[in-house]
Parts: sequence; structure tokens; C-alpha cells
Amino acid sequence: MEIRSIDYLLAVAEHGSLSAAAGTLGLSQPALTKALRRLEGEWGATLFERGARGVRPTAAGEAFLRHARNLRATLREASLELDALQRGVAGHVRIGAGPSWQGTLLPEALMAFRRNHPQVRIQVVGGMDADLKARLRAGELDFVLAAVGGSSPDAAPELVQKELLSDRYRVVASLAHPLRARTPIGMAELLDFPWILPPSGTYMVERLQLAFRARGLPAPEPAIETDSQALRFALMRGADYLSFQAEGHLAALAVPDIRPLEVEELTWRRGTGIITRRAVEPCPAAVALIGIITSIAAERGREPGGRAA
Repeated sequence: MEIRSIDYLLAVAEHGSLSAAAGTLGLSQPALTKALRRLEGEWGATLFERGARGVRPTAAGEAFLRHARNLRATLREASLELDALQRGVAGHVRIGAGPSWQGTLLPEALMAFRRNHPQVRIQVVGGMDADLKARLRAGELDFVLAAVGGSSPDAAPELVQKELLSDRYRVVASLAHPLRARTPIGMAELLDFPWILPPSGTYMVERLQLAFRARGLPAPEPAIETDSQALRFALMRGADYLSFQAEGHLAALAVPDIRPLEVEELTWRRGTGIITRRAVEPCPAAVALIGIITSIAAERGREPGGRAA
């Protein structure tokens, strides 16, 4: 099998259309169709189902695509590492990090790493956990620091998750919020106030919705959706908004006027840690940085009040 066949396969899967994939690849549609049929003949399996609305992978195609993405990512990493060696640069590490990591442990880890590896170029990409894991699967990142756990809907067999720390998620509000005068706070009372939440479809939002529905209550409809913490906190200070936040992350951000509310039914633990791709060895610089992050996380877990995995 030729390497370019992998590019053909990935392009068709991404676009869901032979004509669109052919245009991206600079091929004619008949040439791409012929190449796919040759690939299917080599492997003795139908990789795509053709229909009126385009093409989609078969079960065999999904399995083949998983390995094809890993192979393409490995080749990309080899190219980057060789280029770095030729330019006299020690390496290039691409990290995906959720907001809680960017504001707490990661800065300390990067400073420690840079002291011993000053020539390594580091790229830190932020975003929601599901987006970062998708970029990791595509080979665009070396590893991701985000929520982990088998219950996560965006978990995938091609990813390896290692929990390092844990935190509690709580309903949060400003210190002036009217609910602070009520004890205990029932879940139904939370629906009387507007919510600010991350974009729909994220793990945190889906779990919040399930918690309400499990008790026969409608899920809160966010008045505002945003992944900007600065905007969220600014809005919460001036109005009676509710939101949802990791307790330890909130403390690390030193936001004194936004604090958790005592709602026992909406308090749960979630693990966080390092995610890598299975059967793909990170470059030496990434391995060294992962080691520093792991050591700092272990030390944090031994501190009073720390939550180690």
C-alpha cells in the first residue's frame, strides 16, 4: 500500500464525498474512485458505503481509518523531529490543555522544563476537552491535559488516559446571589435563575442536564453560552447568574467573589490527567515534559488538601 493511499482514505472520510475529496487532493473523481477500489481490493474489504448523500465508512473502514490516522500522525511527527534535528533545534512539543491546567499546574511545569530544555519550542493549544482530544487523535498534538475517565463520552480506544489529579465540580454564584440566604438549596430553585454554561455537547453540560432529568426536572437552559471564563465571571458579578466550575480550579484562579453553593445533588468528582495516543510514542522532549508534569501532580497530591489520583 502506498502512503498516498492513506491521504486519499482520510480525505474521503473527512469530506464524506468523493467529489469534494478529489477536489482537495487535486485528483479527478474517477481517479480517486479507482484508487479506493484498488485499496479495497488489496485489503479484501469494503471500506466505504456509497449512497445518494455521499459516502460513509463501513465497520471495516472505521477500523482501517483508526490505524491510518495513527500512521499519518507518526509520519508527521517523524518529519517534525527530523526537521528539528536538521535546524539544530532540540524538539517541538505540542500540548492541548484545558482551562484548569493552564491556570494551575502547567505554568510551573513549563518553567521547570525550560530550565533544562531551553531549545525546545513549545506550543500550547487551549479549548474544550472534546476538541482537544479530537486534535490529538488527528495527530495535531503530542498529548492533552484534560478530564479523563471511562465515563467520558469522548473517550476512544486509540487514546490512553492517565489520571493524575481530581477535583470536585460545584454550582457557583456570586457572593451576593439570593440563593445564599437559603439553606438547603433544592435543585428546582436553581431553575429560577439564569445560567452561563460552556457550549452544548460538552461533558460538563451533558452531565448537568442528566442530573436534573434524573430527578424529573427540566435541564437548565443557558441564557449565555461561552467558553471564556473571564467573561463568565464578569457577568456573574453583576447579575444573578449560576454556573458550574471545578472547585480547586476556582480557588487557584483566586476569584474571591465567585464561590460554590451548597447543592449536594450537583457535586461530583472528576479526574484529570494526561492523554496520549495508543501505540504512538511521543518525541523525547514530550516524554520529558510529561515526566515533569507527573512529578508535580504527585507532589500536589501530597500537599494538605490536595487530591491525588
